[in-house]
Amino acid sequence: MKRAPALALIGHSGAGKTTLLERLLPELASRGLRVAYVKHSSDAHPIHRPGSDTARLDAAGAVLTGFATPDGTQLTTRQPLSPALLARDPDRVDLVLVEGWKDGPLPKLEVWREGLEAPLASSRPDVLALVTDAPVLPFTSDLRPRVPATVCAVADFLTTWLRDQSAPPKVFRPEPRGVTHRAVRRFDGDTLRAAEDDRVAVEEPLEIRVNGDPVATTMRTPGHDRELAVGFLFAEGILNDGDDLGSLFHCGHPGEEGYGNVLEVVPAAGAVLDLERVEATRRGTLTTSACGVCGRRDVDDLMATCESVAPGPVLSARTVALATERLRVIQHTFELTGGVHAAAALDAHGELLAAHEDVGRHNAVDKVVGALVLAGAVRSPRRLPTPPFPAAPTVLAVSGRASFEIVQKAARARIPVVVSVSAASSLAIDLALRAGVTLAAFSRNGRCNVYTATDRLEPQPQPSGFPHDFRHDPAR
Repeated sequence: MKRAPALALIGHSGAGKTTLLERLLPELASRGLRVAYVKHSSDAHPIHRPGSDTARLDAAGAVLTGFATPDGTQLTTRQPLSPALLARDPDRVDLVLVEGWKDGPLPKLEVWREGLEAPLASSRPDVLALVTDAPVLPFTSDLRPRVPATVCAVADFLTTWLRDQSAPPKVFRPEPRGVTHRAVRRFDGDTLRAAEDDRVAVEEPLEIRVNGDPVATTMRTPGHDRELAVGFLFAEGILNDGDDLGSLFHCGHPGEEGYGNVLEVVPAAGAVLDLERVEATRRGTLTTSACGVCGRRDVDDLMATCESVAPGPVLSARTVALATERLRVIQHTFELTGGVHAAAALDAHGELLAAHEDVGRHNAVDKVVGALVLAGAVRSPRRLPTPPFPAAPTVLAVSGRASFEIVQKAARARIPVVVSVSAASSLAIDLALRAGVTLAAFSRNGRCNVYTATDRLEPQPQPSGFPHDFRHDPAR
């Protein structure tokens, strides 16, 4: 449960803490904040009047002791003051202000004015700032932030601090392997600025070999090469499932020039990865992040390595329309470079099963499918799954446009729904129609255009008026 933030207001006697708080609370209330106040005293002070009923029952062991009048109710506890005790009622309190408790474990504001002893902040690193109008601070405290001793200034400081507390913690994330640095000079419309460092996406070749024979060379973003190779071989019909795999390793030795750009695939004992059976439909020896049909003649050729997807399951149209939203949380390289695509596989409930980035759309999809093959979630329809049964991939979400290759890879992996952020090509639509794949494009802001197999989606109530064409909506 989220706890209400607590902060202590400290200072020497006579600094003006109580006066400031008395004026501060109405200001915070006017800003919509529910503030609790606690006065802390270092001196022994009886909470209940000696000899009173509440004092007697408190001494008898009551966990909470209360005193109620028509003006309100006061509850006291014998528990010592602690951050957990202060934060126990987050549903009714946005901020707890404690007056005093200079040695407590809370972050602090110190009220200080000239004529008092040196600020307490000089020996307390948890003091966030000094509230003061003094023109000069003692040298031991002159590096602390200063807040003018006005109600509005202190309220501004507290609301900013509260906003920072509610923000999700910043998690250190190392720079992805697919990011490198280059110099750039930016033109702002008037001036060509000086050179500065810029992050860009890495593009390097990966040669995929099977038993030493080159199968393809693709330009990709380094990382997850095993998944890329497995996904590619599966999409081409060379690999049936993970049981056909013996080992996958990069050729050469670390430190050598070009190390990591050749991946060797060795079949499992007794397995045969037949390269010749797909010779007629292979792209040749080079694939790129934007390759076309490259010799494949028509939809019949494209369907050669995959079978039609079985009917079902029926999905919520909203689940499909929102599938591309799941890409945002995994696009770490895109956040830094703006230069890579992403793909993600989801189950029927929209839960993420696998996700990857790459400079090529089809490479990103191959990495996702390869991860599913290695996990046993995708296999040839001629191979029966063995327990435990992993969740079946149901939706493939891709950034950019949906080309025929994307649909073909989904059909081969028996993923029944493909959703893209941008447009779908004519060949992709024709192929999806033949393969029984639901193809949705222009997926933005929870809406999309569905071109094929719409019976797989639950209809949603539609508003009256003209139908909307989402291809004209601005891209995210």
